[in-house]
Amino acid sequence: MSTDLSLQDDMDTVFLTSGFQETVSYTPSGGTAKSISAIVNRGGGNEGPQPPARGGSPERRFDMEIIISTDETNGVATVKPREDKVSVATTPGGSAQTYLVVAVIRSDVGAWHLGLGN
Repeated sequence: MSTDLSLQDDMDTVFLTSGFQETVSYTPSGGTAKSISAIVNRGGGNEGPQPPARGGSPERRFDMEIIISTDETNGVATVKPREDKVSVATTPGGSAQTYLVVAVIRSDVGAWHLGLGN
């Protein structure tokens, strides 16, 4: 088994199924909503300013952050910031609110770390 497959398996079978996750509804741009597991950070967060070599973008603030699988079956294979939307409960077990995927904070073989906002 390659390292890439091992990382994907760990994301799908450990982190997103072991009580760390909750179900959100992910709607890709122009597509149909899909229920997937996510790790949700309701406290939001900041993405620090980028160095000038990377465009020098200013610091960004997110209402929420989520971590989802990059697997097409268990998560989302591609993300379109400023186009895709996610419905997530504003409090654990509460009513869902729809947020825009503002940015891909990080991505790797197994996970997307996304910043959500309005």
